[in-house]
Amino acid sequence: MVVLFVSGVPRVAGAPVSATVVSTPALAIRDCPRIDCKVVADASLGTSVDVTGEAADGYLPIRYRDTPGWAQELFLATDLEHVPYLEQGEAGCERVALIFNIGVGWEPDTGILDTLSETETPATMFAMGWWADQHPSILERMVEDDYQIGSHGYEAIELTERPDGEVIQDVRDASTAIEHATEASPAPYFTAFAAATNERVRALVAEEGYLPVSATLLTADWKEDATEDMVYDRIMDGVEDGTIVELHLDAPASAESTGRALPRVITDLRALGYRFVSIPEMAEPCVPGEQSPASPPASD
Repeated sequence: MVVLFVSGVPRVAGAPVSATVVSTPALAIRDCPRIDCKVVADASLGTSVDVTGEAADGYLPIRYRDTPGWAQELFLATDLEHVPYLEQGEAGCERVALIFNIGVGWEPDTGILDTLSETETPATMFAMGWWADQHPSILERMVEDDYQIGSHGYEAIELTERPDGEVIQDVRDASTAIEHATEASPAPYFTAFAAATNERVRALVAEEGYLPVSATLLTADWKEDATEDMVYDRIMDGVEDGTIVELHLDAPASAESTGRALPRVITDLRALGYRFVSIPEMAEPCVPGEQSPASPPASD
């Protein structure tokens, strides 16, 4: 099973191959193929680098201008029509990522945020631009609670049915709205409304500096008839090492379904040895043995 969906960068053993920085405003060039290695340079979005060898632990050996180093494979592409994207994390570290797509349009269940805070559970929020315009105070709370706020586009439209210019404008409008509400640019991660994405949409999103993110496990909690047991069972039956779970904050039944299932899910997945991580953490290659599953916070 493919885990980190990386396309367009061949494994080379001879002459260097040119690749372009995608899906991030700036790509760190490190002196070895690990997240804790020293950053020796930063390559901005759209910059060309030379890939000089084969990947190691999710990093590619590259040369940027006159600087040799290692760059994360997920943010490099030789074919801008087929860019890398993230749908599932690399196995080996017992990680699970919860993402919340926000913009269904019903009353937000802030009790979900209370649960995440009380259990010290990381999650990544993907807000629609129109929703950010109407609910800046909730976004401000998310920022204060240190959540990454990614983009879910501006309008509830299927981008696969829109021309390039409208896709780009939707992404930019969402960025403007989130920045206005939070006084900060959105985190460089993007999920498509209704999971409507394809290679063309991902390429356009990546060229705007966002990593396209899809979910491994769809809970269908956006439906009006969603229930607590349905959400719980879908997650517990479908989760595995590296799973990205899609949930919603403002669906018709969020409070009765996801809101009630979430405490059970958090407790039971931790009991099974899983560790909750954010999307930036899930995007990193797994380094087994360096991280242990998180335990629930101790009670007073």
